[in-house]
Amino acid sequence: MSALLLLALLTAPPDTLVVGLTSDPVSLDPHRATDLVSAAVAANVCEPLVRYRPDGSRPEAALATSWATTDNRTWTFTLRQGVRFHDGAPLDAAAVVGNLEDLRRRRGFPGRAVPAGPFVVTVTLDQPNAALLATLSQAFYALQSPRQMGSRPSRPMVGTGPFRLASAQPGRIELVANPDYWGGAPRLRHVVFRRLADQKSLVTALTAGEVDVTTAVGQDTVGRLRGQPGITLDSQTGPNIVFLCPNNGRPPFDDPRVRQALARAVDRRALVREALGGHGVPARNPLPPTLWAYATRTKELVLDRAAARRLLAEAGYADGFDTTLMTVDAARPYLPSPLRLAARVRDDLAQVGVRARLEQARSWKDYLERATKGSYALAILGWQADTTDPNDFLSALLASDSVGATNRSRYRSPEMDALLKQARQRGDHRERASLYRTAQELFQKDMPWVPLYHVSLFTAFRRAVHGVSVDSTGLLRYDKAWKQE
Repeated sequence: MSALLLLALLTAPPDTLVVGLTSDPVSLDPHRATDLVSAAVAANVCEPLVRYRPDGSRPEAALATSWATTDNRTWTFTLRQGVRFHDGAPLDAAAVVGNLEDLRRRRGFPGRAVPAGPFVVTVTLDQPNAALLATLSQAFYALQSPRQMGSRPSRPMVGTGPFRLASAQPGRIELVANPDYWGGAPRLRHVVFRRLADQKSLVTALTAGEVDVTTAVGQDTVGRLRGQPGITLDSQTGPNIVFLCPNNGRPPFDDPRVRQALARAVDRRALVREALGGHGVPARNPLPPTLWAYATRTKELVLDRAAARRLLAEAGYADGFDTTLMTVDAARPYLPSPLRLAARVRDDLAQVGVRARLEQARSWKDYLERATKGSYALAILGWQADTTDPNDFLSALLASDSVGATNRSRYRSPEMDALLKQARQRGDHRERASLYRTAQELFQKDMPWVPLYHVSLFTAFRRAVHGVSVDSTGLLRYDKAWKQE
């Protein structure tokens, strides 16, 4: 068989887009899912009430054509008419109310919805929240057919989107075009999500034309793809952060001077250079620079070992102290080489007398459970933005009522809580931005955890692929995509 014939057989057909993955989705129920792979599939099958512009600057109509509120607590949504779910169920007020009630049970959605007409829904929140539209724009809040709500043990993904779920099995998920899509029938007939064994296999499949697009490009893989004929590689600073997380509820990390010392002991530029191959930027704030309200006037967190030792001495640790640094051998998009990074941070801390012994968790699940319960001294954690609203980032990581959930540093500050609450309740964008900038200044004063870096995210395309859109959180949509050499 000739090489050209073999390549033709391997290459995906013109009406089929193959998306390369290195892991399967955790759930095909978006209301239960928590991972980026599940979100990547859901974003093309199910749709939210609103979505954000690609630059993340403002919300746009999706299944709701308009919305209004006077107090950020009671919201009214007018729905797009004539839309049906893939199983034929109509999109109406009853369907939206059922979805929001399911989200209240599954994800703790803080409000109640009632029909205000056949295509109008009123949502009353437990507390005012100006970030509601950003929350509802997430793939995890996408609407599903009411006919699937009660199915057990697990329901298929049945939405209103440009593609419907055709089949799902370990290693392969196939979507087919929805010819009745309200936004216009897709140009592609099929989208296939295919899991590869590892990064090496992914690169081989991409260069051979077996895979058309992937966001599962690791930092160590970028160099192998750059310059490859027929491949386009896009990069951007991701809406993420990786941080050294001290347990604020455990001595000596309950002393802000110790936490400030940690912040001055780490060489962030070296971390980006050595652990990421230069594919990232050093961090200084709890927000990524791609999110609005990022504080541009806060201080850079520069390496200053003399200051770190001085702060430790002031806190009563002139000779340093012994501790543990929890790590895990489970890469994430924002944490591509966790063991290597942990070793590098450990060595930096040792230079100022903080003697950290690496303590490896059994699995990513075990790692998160221990971090959530506070069963650790130091850990390296990360966060990937699900929306472009600072509230969802800052409240998850810094609010007192998130302790025991996503606030794994166990930081508690009435002043921070008050700032975040005020920002949620204010309707004016400029007022909210000012409050969030103040929150970032308070963060630098308290240093509940130590910002390390924001990792660059990569998307690799075959050059025959056109029209793929990337949303503000990095998810890809294929409703306008096509293939042409």
